[in-house]
Amino acid sequence: MPPDKAAPRMRGGGRGGRYAVVEHAKNPVATLRRLLGLLKGRRRFLLLLTIPLAIGSLTGLVWPRVLGLATDLMTLKTPEASVDFRRLAILVAFGAAAHIVGQLAAVAQGYGTTILSNHSVRDMRKMLFNHVQSLPVARFDSMTHGEFMSRLTNDIDMVANTLGPGVLQFIGTIVTLVGTFAFMVWISWRMTVVACVTLPLSLVVGRLIVRVSRKLFRERQKTIGELNGLAEEMITGQRAVQAFCREPQTEAAFNAISGRLRGIGIRAETLGGLMGPSMNLVNNLSFLLVVAAGGWLALGGGITVGVIITFMMYSRQFGRPVNELASQFNMIQSAIAGAERVFTMLDMPPEPDTGTLAVERAEVRGEIRFEHVKFGYLPDTPVLHDFSLHVKPGQKIALVGETGSGKTTIINLLTRFYEPDAGRILLDGIDLREITKQSLRSCMAVVLQDTHLFSGTVTQNISFGAPGASRERVVAAAQLANAAPFIERLPDGYDTRLNQADTALSQGQCQLLAIARAALADPAVLILDEATSNVDTRTEMHIQQAMVRLMKGRTSLIIAHRLSTIRDADVILVLDGGRLVESGSHAELIARDGAYAALCRR
Repeated sequence: MPPDKAAPRMRGGGRGGRYAVVEHAKNPVATLRRLLGLLKGRRRFLLLLTIPLAIGSLTGLVWPRVLGLATDLMTLKTPEASVDFRRLAILVAFGAAAHIVGQLAAVAQGYGTTILSNHSVRDMRKMLFNHVQSLPVARFDSMTHGEFMSRLTNDIDMVANTLGPGVLQFIGTIVTLVGTFAFMVWISWRMTVVACVTLPLSLVVGRLIVRVSRKLFRERQKTIGELNGLAEEMITGQRAVQAFCREPQTEAAFNAISGRLRGIGIRAETLGGLMGPSMNLVNNLSFLLVVAAGGWLALGGGITVGVIITFMMYSRQFGRPVNELASQFNMIQSAIAGAERVFTMLDMPPEPDTGTLAVERAEVRGEIRFEHVKFGYLPDTPVLHDFSLHVKPGQKIALVGETGSGKTTIINLLTRFYEPDAGRILLDGIDLREITKQSLRSCMAVVLQDTHLFSGTVTQNISFGAPGASRERVVAAAQLANAAPFIERLPDGYDTRLNQADTALSQGQCQLLAIARAALADPAVLILDEATSNVDTRTEMHIQQAMVRLMKGRTSLIIAHRLSTIRDADVILVLDGGRLVESGSHAELIARDGAYAALCRR
C-alpha cells in the first residue's frame, strides 16, 4: 500500500529511498558469462546443435578447395594431355554434395536455435517474474511500474534475439576461423601470412568502436525504460490527465524523453553501424594483398592459379564470420545492455524474512502491541516517533489524523511491508520479526481505498485470497458484503469477467467486492484503509453495514477521513506528525475538546 506522503514519482528514487536502485559499473564480460549460465540446463541440446553447426562450417570449407583444384585441372593441362573431365566431374559432384549437406545442416541449426532461444528466454522471463514477486513493497515504491514492465518485456526480448543465435554463431565463428586457417596453412603458409596481416588492424578498429558505443546502447535501454514508465503512468492516470487538462504538459514530458531517446538511438546506431563497413574495408584490403601476393608468387612458380583462387575465397571466408558478427553488432550491444538491466533487477535482494515461526489463523487471538516504535522511510527522516499502542483481541481501533501523520505507516509496519527502525511490534505476545511473513499476512486482510480488480470472473476476484473456495462460500461472502444484489444483476452473475480498468462497476461496487474478498479470507485481523472515502452517501451506508458484519469478532484497524464512519469504534487514536496525541472513544474525545474535536468541526 502507498505510504502516507504522496511524493512525486522519481525514477529510481522516491518513497522507497532505502531500497533505491544504485547503478554500478557495468561489466560486459560478466554479463555475457551470466547469459551463458542460462544455457547450463540445456547443455545436451546445445551440444547436439553443434553437430549441424560443425557440418555446416566444415562443408563451407570444401567448396573453395574444390574450385581451386578444378581451376588447376583446366589451366595446368599440356598439349599432350587433355582435361580430365572425369576427375573434374567428380570434383564438381563432391562440391555440390557438400553444398547440399551444408544447407540441410543450416536448416537444422536454424530450427534448433529457435527452440533453444525461446526456451532460454522463457526461463529467463519466468525467473525474473518470480523474483519480482519476492521483492519488498519498498522496491515498487522506488521504481515506476513501466520500468518493471520494460525489463520484463523489452529488455528480455532484446536478449531473446541474441542469446541462442549469438552463442551458436560464436561457436560457428570459431569453427570457421580455425578450419579456414588450418586449410590455408596446409595449402600455403606464405599466403596465410599475407592473409593474416590485416587481422590486428580489424581487432583494433573493432575494439575502439565497441568501447565508445557500449555506453550509448546502455543509455538507450535505460531511456526506453523511462519512456515506458512515463507512458504506463499517463495511460493509467488518463482520467486525471484529462480532468485537469494536463494533456499539453503530458505530451511535452513524453516528447522530451522520446526526443532524448531519438538522439541517443541515432548516435548509438550510427556508431554501431560503423562496425560492418570498417570490417569490410579491412577485409577488402586483405583481399587485395592476397591477390597481389598470389600473382607475384604465381609468376615465380611458387603457387598455381587454383591456389590463388582458393585463397581469394578463403580470405573472404576468413573475414565473413567477423563481418556477420559486425552486422549484428548493434543487436548484440543492445542485448548486453538489456541483460545488464535484467540482471540488475535479479540482483535486488528479495524481501528479507527473519521469521521462523508459522502461526495458524485459528490460533491467532488478535492482540496487537506497538512498543516504542520509531520508523522513517528515509534515513534521518522519522515518520513515527516513539509510538506505542495496545489493541485487545476483537477490539475496533480507528486511526485519524492529517495526511502524513503516520496512519498508513502503522499498517505498513503491522503487515511487515516495512520493518521498524527501533522498538517492536507484537501479535499475541510474539514479536512480528519471529513470525514468517506469509503466515502473518495470511492472518490479516486489507481493504484499501482503491480496489484492485484482476482479470478474471467475479468469483475469481472474490476468492483471490482464498483460492479453491467453493461457490457457496463465495456467495456467502458476497451476501455478507452486500455485494450479492448487484453481482446477480451482472450479465453472467458470478461468472462475469472483470478487469482492472472495468468501467461497468462503480467505485462503491468495487469496494463491496473487496470487502467480500476479505470476508472469504476470514482473517483474525482486519485492516480498512479509508474504504469509504470515494463513494456516495447511499453506497457508504451499504459499505458500512458490510463492514460492521465483517468486523464482528475480529480485531479491526480502521483508517478514515470521514469521521462519521468511526463513531462506534472502541478506541479512536489521533495522530499528528507521527505521534499519538489523543486516544479514547468518540464521546470522550469530543468532551475533551482537543485535536479530535477540532477535526470533527471541520
